Amino acid sequence: MCIRLKTAVRMGVVMSKETMDRIREAEAQADRLIADAEAQATRMKADAEAAGRERCREAEASAAETLKAMLEAAHKQADEQTAGTLDAAHREAESVAEKAERGRAAAERIVIGGLEAKCR
Repeated sequence: MCIRLKTAVRMGVVMSKETMDRIREAEAQADRLIADAEAQATRMKADAEAAGRERCREAEASAAETLKAMLEAAHKQADEQTAGTLDAAHREAESVAEKAERGRAAAERIVIGGLEAKCR
Protein backbone atom coordinates (compact mmCIF):
# COMPACT_ATOMS: atom_id res chain seq x y z
CA MET A 1 0.00 0.00 0.00
CA CYS A 2 1.40 3.34 -1.08
CA ILE A 3 0.67 6.35 1.13
CA ARG A 4 1.99 9.87 0.52
CA LEU A 5 4.04 11.37 3.36
CA LYS A 6 1.49 14.09 4.10
CA THR A 7 -1.23 11.47 4.47
CA ALA A 8 0.96 9.40 6.78
CA VAL A 9 1.74 12.45 8.94
CA ARG A 10 -1.96 13.34 9.16
CA MET A 11 -2.68 9.79 10.21
CA GLY A 12 -0.23 10.16 13.04
CA VAL A 13 2.38 7.69 11.75
CA VAL A 14 5.65 8.24 13.61
CA MET A 15 8.83 8.14 11.47
CA SER A 16 12.41 9.21 11.74
CA LYS A 17 13.59 12.31 9.85
CA GLU A 18 15.75 10.13 7.63
CA THR A 19 12.79 7.95 6.71
CA MET A 20 10.68 11.02 5.98
CA ASP A 21 13.47 12.49 3.79
CA ARG A 22 13.74 9.22 1.86
CA ILE A 23 9.95 9.19 1.39
CA ARG A 24 10.00 12.80 0.20
CA GLU A 25 12.79 12.00 -2.27
CA ALA A 26 10.95 8.92 -3.50
CA GLU A 27 7.74 10.94 -3.92
CA ALA A 28 9.64 13.67 -5.80
CA GLN A 29 11.23 11.06 -8.02
CA ALA A 30 7.83 9.46 -8.65
CA ASP A 31 6.37 12.87 -9.52
CA ARG A 32 9.25 13.50 -11.97
CA LEU A 33 8.74 10.08 -13.55
CA ILE A 34 5.02 10.73 -13.94
CA ALA A 35 5.65 14.17 -15.44
CA ASP A 36 8.24 12.74 -17.83
CA ALA A 37 5.89 9.93 -18.84
CA GLU A 38 3.05 12.39 -19.44
CA ALA A 39 5.33 14.63 -21.53
CA GLN A 40 6.53 11.64 -23.52
CA ALA A 41 2.95 10.48 -24.05
CA THR A 42 1.99 13.96 -25.27
CA ARG A 43 4.95 13.99 -27.71
CA MET A 44 4.11 10.48 -28.92
CA LYS A 45 0.48 11.44 -29.49
CA ALA A 46 1.48 14.57 -31.42
CA ASP A 47 3.97 12.56 -33.51
CA ALA A 48 1.35 9.90 -34.24
CA GLU A 49 -1.20 12.54 -35.27
CA ALA A 50 1.35 14.22 -37.54
CA ALA A 51 2.29 10.87 -39.07
CA GLY A 52 -1.39 10.09 -39.60
CA ARG A 53 -1.96 13.42 -41.35
CA GLU A 54 1.07 12.79 -43.57
CA ARG A 55 -0.19 9.31 -44.46
CA CYS A 56 -3.56 10.82 -45.39
CA ARG A 57 -1.85 13.40 -47.61
CA GLU A 58 0.20 10.64 -49.25
CA ALA A 59 -2.89 8.49 -49.78
CA GLU A 60 -4.79 11.43 -51.29
CA ALA A 61 -1.86 12.23 -53.61
CA SER A 62 -1.58 8.59 -54.63
CA ALA A 63 -5.31 8.36 -55.28
CA ALA A 64 -5.20 11.58 -57.32
CA GLU A 65 -2.36 10.19 -59.44
CA THR A 66 -4.22 6.92 -59.95
CA LEU A 67 -7.40 8.74 -60.93
CA LYS A 68 -5.46 11.01 -63.29
CA ALA A 69 -3.90 7.98 -64.98
CA MET A 70 -7.31 6.31 -65.23
CA LEU A 71 -8.84 9.43 -66.78
CA GLU A 72 -5.98 9.74 -69.25
CA ALA A 73 -6.44 6.08 -70.23
CA ALA A 74 -10.20 6.62 -70.62
CA HIS A 75 -9.61 9.72 -72.78
CA LYS A 76 -7.12 7.81 -74.93
CA GLN A 77 -9.54 4.91 -75.35
CA ALA A 78 -12.38 7.32 -76.20
CA ASP A 79 -10.15 9.09 -78.75
CA GLU A 80 -9.20 5.76 -80.32
CA GLN A 81 -12.82 4.64 -80.47
CA THR A 82 -13.87 7.99 -81.94
CA ALA A 83 -11.14 7.79 -84.58
CA GLY A 84 -12.19 4.23 -85.43
CA THR A 85 -15.84 5.24 -85.69
CA LEU A 86 -14.97 8.24 -87.89
CA ASP A 87 -12.84 6.03 -90.16
CA ALA A 88 -15.67 3.51 -90.47
CA ALA A 89 -18.18 6.30 -91.17
CA HIS A 90 -15.83 7.79 -93.79
CA ARG A 91 -15.41 4.40 -95.51
CA GLU A 92 -19.17 3.87 -95.48
CA ALA A 93 -19.75 7.38 -96.88
CA GLU A 94 -17.26 6.68 -99.69
CA SER A 95 -19.03 3.39 -100.45
CA VAL A 96 -22.41 5.12 -100.57
CA ALA A 97 -20.95 7.87 -102.80
CA GLU A 98 -19.50 5.27 -105.17
CA LYS A 99 -22.86 3.46 -105.37
CA ALA A 100 -24.61 6.77 -105.96
CA GLU A 101 -22.16 7.64 -108.71
CA ARG A 102 -22.75 4.27 -110.40
CA GLY A 103 -26.51 4.83 -110.09
CA ARG A 104 -26.17 8.35 -111.50
CA ALA A 105 -24.19 7.06 -114.46
CA ALA A 106 -26.81 4.39 -115.10
CA ALA A 107 -29.59 6.98 -114.77
CA GLU A 108 -27.79 9.24 -117.23
CA ARG A 109 -27.55 6.40 -119.73
CA ILE A 110 -31.25 5.66 -119.35
CA VAL A 111 -32.25 9.32 -119.69
CA ILE A 112 -29.91 9.93 -122.63
CA GLY A 113 -31.02 6.67 -124.27
CA GLY A 114 -34.66 7.72 -123.87
CA LEU A 115 -33.99 11.14 -125.35
CA GLU A 116 -32.12 9.63 -128.27
CA ALA A 117 -35.00 7.28 -128.91
CA LYS A 118 -37.48 10.18 -129.00
CA CYS A 119 -35.24 12.23 -131.23
CA ARG A 120 -34.97 9.53 -133.92
